[in-house]
Amino acid sequence: MRAVLFDRYGDPDVLTEAELPVPEPGPGQISVDVTHAGVNFAEVMFRRGQIQVGLPHVPGLEATGTVRAVGEGVTGLRPGQRVAALTLDGGGYAEVVLARADLTVVLEGPRAIADPALAAAFPCNVPVALGLLESAARLLPGESVLVLAAAGGVGTAAAQIARRAGASLVLGAASTVTKAKYAADFGYDEVVPYEALAELVADRTDGRGVDVVLDSVGGEQRAAAAGLLAPLGRQLIFGDAAQQDAPVQPDHLWFGSRALVGYNIGDLAHRAPELVRGHLERAAELVAAGDVRVDFTEFALADAAEAHRTLTDRSSTGKLVLRVNG
Repeated sequence: MRAVLFDRYGDPDVLTEAELPVPEPGPGQISVDVTHAGVNFAEVMFRRGQIQVGLPHVPGLEATGTVRAVGEGVTGLRPGQRVAALTLDGGGYAEVVLARADLTVVLEGPRAIADPALAAAFPCNVPVALGLLESAARLLPGESVLVLAAAGGVGTAAAQIARRAGASLVLGAASTVTKAKYAADFGYDEVVPYEALAELVADRTDGRGVDVVLDSVGGEQRAAAAGLLAPLGRQLIFGDAAQQDAPVQPDHLWFGSRALVGYNIGDLAHRAPELVRGHLERAAELVAAGDVRVDFTEFALADAAEAHRTLTDRSSTGKLVLRVNG
């Protein structure tokens, strides 16, 4: 089968095409003939070596296609069904991928998503947005939310979900004016470049601060956002795009009556798989119904390196998707 992999850490050019054996599903697994695969910033971190993975590695944390084969003990799935899956061990950048049956949804009934590229664009970002707001932040109606990287895949989904959950104020920050203007169409009350964020929060909350911050950016923006929290506010960390991890000062948390919460869908898939599956199923329903809009840009599988460059040079909005077959 055709795949894109890297056998050393480095820049996007380490992503190369290769021919690999077709994998066979083990117990609790299925194999999927992939039509499209999503591109995620975590895969950039794997490629850079920020998060160590076994080499060679085929990236790809989410994919859609049709069931090819089912492994021992799998029920409710059969060859030929259209599915979307979280493939959190990687492998999506290939013509065939293995997926856990319990992290796979059939695209039928209320979860019928006709566009295969759209079906590959939601399995990571929309469940993560649901998990951040509902399970980690435990957002209450009437609370306020600030989203960093507001124009990204998680950010645009989170704004819509926060609004549906009854948030009284949804603010966003982006790296450029162009991105801020793009994000404003997803349910935010206002989106600004980072340099204007402190003034925006002070103005829109009368100096109180926001109840919830969603932070995948890190670096100086992480430190700045911590100072924008309301009393008993929660800062949710689920990434480090800036590659500038900073030590946490516990005294700052209890002195300021604020909380710092981590969220990692890969960890939860192992330790709380039923929670992740619930978010995946609900995400499929929201997208299928048109209740959560997911924009995407499509690249050919052979252009995976270009997709990674687009993701990291701050020029992308929404989701990036690779067309594998179809």
